[in-house]
Amino acid sequence: MKLAHHAFASVLFTAVTLATFAQSAKNVDFFGVISSDADDNMIQMTENLYFTQLGEVAGISVIDKRKSGFAASYKSAGVPDFSFASSPFAFYAVIQRASGDKWDCVLHVADIRTHNIHATTKTYDSYYKILIESKSSLQAIFSNLFKPQDAASELSNTAPRTPAAMSTEQLAGTWSGEDFIDKIVILRGGRGFIIYKNGATMNITVAVNGNSVTVTQAGKSNASFFPNLPRQIALEAATTAQPIIWNLSMQNSSTLSGTKTTLVQSDDGAARGSVPVTWNKM
Repeated sequence: MKLAHHAFASVLFTAVTLATFAQSAKNVDFFGVISSDADDNMIQMTENLYFTQLGEVAGISVIDKRKSGFAASYKSAGVPDFSFASSPFAFYAVIQRASGDKWDCVLHVADIRTHNIHATTKTYDSYYKILIESKSSLQAIFSNLFKPQDAASELSNTAPRTPAAMSTEQLAGTWSGEDFIDKIVILRGGRGFIIYKNGATMNITVAVNGNSVTVTQAGKSNASFFPNLPRQIALEAATTAQPIIWNLSMQNSSTLSGTKTTLVQSDDGAARGSVPVTWNKM
């Protein structure tokens, strides 16, 4: 499937379409990610991230249509079949390997009534860059479709949150704060993943109890999860390392702070210990 097939997707919304989008209920069908090059785990991770971040845009009701058959139809025919849609608008992404480690990502928002599609295309140096920049990419395409006053309010992350009513749904989003970590992505439902600056990715589970948040490593340890240690020590220690655990509490609407229990350097090489951490919502 070539990017040339997306010529139809390059059609911009007309002024009438823009007005219709701004005034409608803004229900958006989420058809997911279509790719013949990325493996199933990467596609699922990307879909979960996009779905969560779209759900954070106020005024949009995102309808999960990943099991509708749209993706299979698209991969077979090379063009979108909007008979699968039930909402006024639809979102889907097409991701393909470009050359070497580079990837092309095309985000689409379609007006089902007119079949006009607004699409943005970007080439990334690595697949993980797609994940890292997903929030800004989604903000860019949707801000172009909403009225300026809508975009300013719907894409803002400054709305106050109430710690007493904290939940994994409220925590959902992208966080940062640690020296060796690039992004922490928390998904609705108590799952997520962490992207390290060295390229490693860790799956996590998230549990909330009152004002306390516990984030726990899911899956086997990897030496790359301990960039604070010399590489050889990390390689040896990772084989028997217990899961990394963050015990955090909400300080305000966009700040979590507490301790991280992980491997730290010791006289014997590495030992389990705790270090202070602070996460800030992006």
